[in-house]
Amino acid sequence: MKIGVSIPRLPDADGIREFCERAERLGFESVMAGDHIVLPVGGTNQYPYTPTGAFQRPSDEPFLETMTMLGFMAACTSEIRLGSTVLILPYRNPVVQAKMFASLDVLSGGRMICGVGVGWLEKEFDILGVPYADRGPMTDEFLAIFNALWTEEVPELQGKYYQIDGIYFEPKPIQQPRIPIWVGGHTRRALRRTAKYGDCWHTTRQTPDFVAENLPYLREQTELAGRDPADITISLKRSLHFTDMDGSEEGVGVRSGGALINTTQAVVDDVHYCNELGIDQLTFDFRVDGIGPCIQVMEHLAEHILPVAERLG
Repeated sequence: MKIGVSIPRLPDADGIREFCERAERLGFESVMAGDHIVLPVGGTNQYPYTPTGAFQRPSDEPFLETMTMLGFMAACTSEIRLGSTVLILPYRNPVVQAKMFASLDVLSGGRMICGVGVGWLEKEFDILGVPYADRGPMTDEFLAIFNALWTEEVPELQGKYYQIDGIYFEPKPIQQPRIPIWVGGHTRRALRRTAKYGDCWHTTRQTPDFVAENLPYLREQTELAGRDPADITISLKRSLHFTDMDGSEEGVGVRSGGALINTTQAVVDDVHYCNELGIDQLTFDFRVDGIGPCIQVMEHLAEHILPVAERLG
């Protein structure tokens, strides 16, 4: 069982560096960064992971650009894997995105994870001039473009949105045959996208039971795509809060939007349960504010949970 962490999105270079360096020293598998370009004044009711559709963070909170942040994180580290959780593919030109990821993979020594999603915030699409209704087909085509650019000597693809021919795309990523693609989302469309294009299903804000219920469909679709289901790993991202770090057990057993809010022992039990269900990787973000408190939770996670995950293999 592998465990990664999601980095706070504060514009604090020293704090980001400290978080990444500490995560690497503590032995986490990965540090991941989310993606938004703008957020709407007045909030939103479209967020798919809360009952009201409200986003969990204030709209005026700073949110660093993801690819820029990954480059900074790569310069701060030497071994830990780095990735997006998840990059909204329709927001950026696919050839440029593929070039960014390939360049970062080369410069980081082959440590990138390409986590991708279709997006959910219509206002953001409008501001960027991207058709919201086309986000699914665009994402599928962009993934096909990534694969062509990263694996073919002379890449060629004739799609609905982009036509690619007569070019070289160099350098290729260090990782072969390509940078791992982690597909986000919780719908059957996301599962079919994973089966066709992905190396990992990286769902978020869901429970372990939800993941388990959907694994048969993922395996079925993977076989229909002519691929081996064993080649696709399963990752679950959730918010984590230890209720007993300060000696208090207030809120024990609470699960909200798939969040894990419980005692340390309950989190240990949850890791065992996830492993039994066939989940290979867990990514956690933390329900505290500021880099310092996040590092404290991460250290507690490393001390009490990482050894359990390592024993599970």
